[in-house]
Amino acid sequence: MGVRRRLQIVLAVVVLALALFAILVGSRLALVSSSGSIVTNQVQPAVRTASDIALNILDVDLTASRYALTQEVAARNENVVADNLVRSGLRSLSETTQGDERTRQASGELTTSYLDWFTTVISPTMSATSVSQRAKAREAAASTTAAKKTDALRANLNTLQTDLYLWRTQATDDTAQSLTILKSALAVSLIGILILVLVLRWGLRRWVTQPLIDVAADLRQVADGDTTHQIGRTGPAEIAQTAQDAEDMRRRLMYEIDEAIAAREALDQRGPVVAALRRELQGRVTATTATIPGLETAGLMLPAEGVLAGDWFTTQVLADGRLAITLVDVSGHGPLAGLTALKLKYALAAALDAGGTPRSALEAAAGTLSGEIERFATACVVTISGAGEVVWANAGHPAPMIIDRRTVTAHLAPTGPLLSGLGGDWTMNKTKLASESTILLVSDGFTESQDSEGAELKDAWSDDYIATLMAESDSVRGGIERLAAAARERADQWRVDDLTIVGVRRS
Repeated sequence: MGVRRRLQIVLAVVVLALALFAILVGSRLALVSSSGSIVTNQVQPAVRTASDIALNILDVDLTASRYALTQEVAARNENVVADNLVRSGLRSLSETTQGDERTRQASGELTTSYLDWFTTVISPTMSATSVSQRAKAREAAASTTAAKKTDALRANLNTLQTDLYLWRTQATDDTAQSLTILKSALAVSLIGILILVLVLRWGLRRWVTQPLIDVAADLRQVADGDTTHQIGRTGPAEIAQTAQDAEDMRRRLMYEIDEAIAAREALDQRGPVVAALRRELQGRVTATTATIPGLETAGLMLPAEGVLAGDWFTTQVLADGRLAITLVDVSGHGPLAGLTALKLKYALAAALDAGGTPRSALEAAAGTLSGEIERFATACVVTISGAGEVVWANAGHPAPMIIDRRTVTAHLAPTGPLLSGLGGDWTMNKTKLASESTILLVSDGFTESQDSEGAELKDAWSDDYIATLMAESDSVRGGIERLAAAARERADQWRVDDLTIVGVRRS
């Protein structure tokens, strides 16, 4: 996963976390606001209205009593005003107590008892115009029924005030609890943001800073002269690809260094003749290879002694359009081994160009060794068509592998003896190379390289491990270079023997 993708994920997490924090704090704040609004807009006005109603009911009772005694018009008018205020207060109270069912019911019962009390006790007194009517009104006001109506009114007024007190207490408690929850939500949000910042800092260090530090440390070690130190592929895709590019550059520098060392050693072997032989046999360490449509090829040759090795390989396009890959390992090193290798190269190439099969090419090469008792060679000749048809003959060479992605599916086993002056008889075998599969040919300089404990690579590395190393690169060239670099890093001593690797992949 790349840095960009990871940053997008981190940004999405941050936005989501902030949204959750905002929702948490916003909901708590809304609850506090709602609780405060209930206290401000409903409870407190209802309490004031209830107090005003109680005072106005008292005024209604007093003005009625005074009117009954004095018949003053002023007392009558004051009674009407007080009654209107009570009725207006009861309507207002009915509206402001809608938020609490118990208080709303108490308000309704108070309204009913007031109207009943006013009709039974007050109204007869205020409407009496004659002496007899006033006498009856006084009797009605002093009756048991009037006393019950008055007691009911007082009881309902007390109930309303009690319910209002309970409502105010509950609303105040709710507001206080909402404030406490809001404080907790703010604290959780702050802690969450702090944790988020710490996680972001950790992620930035893990995904960006530390991988860059690791790659820089590897580069410094190589720059300080340890050219065998591998630059690790670490971190997200972009940084890992940069590290891989640096590792590829280090490997190519290693090959150039090997080639320079080989050139210097060639001068010690009386350079001009040896250099000419080397040009015929090897070309550059990472020479260009021939290919045909549908196939990708690459080869790598690292000599053990000077520029002249006993190993060589060629890739050539045949007259029928097939590709021929030849890998030969002549015993020994130096000029004499080089002359033998050159004879074998010309014999094999000529036989194949003339339309020969891998078997007849080996027979022609064996003929050039007639009389050379001390020299022998292993060889493998493989021809491949663009459709993946494979024919091979193997003269005692380490069996090439067929790799399907990360698994070795077959080996091109020997089909006859070594090439030598004793001659021999070879057969040919056929197989099919599937799409995206690779044929890997190596010399014994690869399979027999030893670590510090003397263990050979062919015993230490499984076929599937080699296949995995090849699969870690998108190209055949990158795969064989990765193999050579891994073998070099494992080996206790390098360039003890010639090392050749050739790969052919079908697309």
